[in-house]
Amino acid sequence: MTLTSRAMHNVELPKFAEYITGLLKYDRFVPMNGGCEADETAVKFARRWAYNVKGVPDNEAVTLFPTDNFWGRSITASGACDDPTRYNKFGPFTAGFDLFKYDDVDALRKKLEENPNICSVFIEPIQGEAGVIIPHDGYLKAVRELCTKHNVLLCADEIQTGFGRSGKLFACEWEDVRPDMLIMGKSMSGGMLPVSGVVADNEVMDHIKPGDHGSTYGGNPLAMATAHAAIQTLIEEDMVGNSARLGPILKREVENIGSHLFKEVRGRGLFVGLELKDGFHVTGADYAKILCRMGLLTKSTHDMTIRLAPALVITEEEIMESVEILKKATSELEDLSASRAKAAK
Repeated sequence: MTLTSRAMHNVELPKFAEYITGLLKYDRFVPMNGGCEADETAVKFARRWAYNVKGVPDNEAVTLFPTDNFWGRSITASGACDDPTRYNKFGPFTAGFDLFKYDDVDALRKKLEENPNICSVFIEPIQGEAGVIIPHDGYLKAVRELCTKHNVLLCADEIQTGFGRSGKLFACEWEDVRPDMLIMGKSMSGGMLPVSGVVADNEVMDHIKPGDHGSTYGGNPLAMATAHAAIQTLIEEDMVGNSARLGPILKREVENIGSHLFKEVRGRGLFVGLELKDGFHVTGADYAKILCRMGLLTKSTHDMTIRLAPALVITEEEIMESVEILKKATSELEDLSASRAKAAK
């Protein structure tokens, strides 16, 4: 059977739950389908914890998200961001959310000191949709310390960065930070079908009782068997190590292209962002379209950046082949920039 009611046991869910909690060293796992659902699950669980444990007055819990966050396009996610393309003319939005500046420890400290009803801080250890934004060294550790000090749950959104993308199994490991809730998605099934989930310890999970949360397809046997096989394969074939080894090569080779259009190349593991300079009449979308025509699929984001996120099984030979395409595309982008600049005069 590929689908059973959550009121019934199925064989694959407990097997995968045992596997993933053992691998990640958390007490419990809750399965969902997409990343946005997983984040909303964590928001619910953090609020319940805050009312039962921290003593926050009912309906007054506040969840903090950083500026430039991206965790989906639901009404709640659209309202808990500072991106006009997601919130403009879609309101009114869900209450109980506030923003703090990403990669600014003092900004978060101020928010936590001002409001005792903050229940959780959500953070992407590397902001993917924002353009592969990597915070300064020590930032994640400082966020962890502040959350502990103020009795606030730290929730790490590793939907994009999880399972080897950054060269570690999870990007929080770059600073040895253990979040209270770890939010996972995307690569959990190896790209086969929708799987996401949240892991946390009993201190959080014990406050969610039967009927408090659920999902028709979340935890279905097919999804759990697929995720189990995908993650086991990722571990056994050392795809995380491959990301750690080849990521710096990819970043170095992209930097070596050396175009006057490039503002910055950022990367950690096989997660690289190439940001273009403003004022040269070309955008990340222009670059992505040229690359697509040449056979290299990328994603443009925040107008001026393309993200390079190859499969974790990529070889060094394939990276060098990709870089050659990038060089040709960059030359064409430079020609396009010059043509548009001439037309603008």
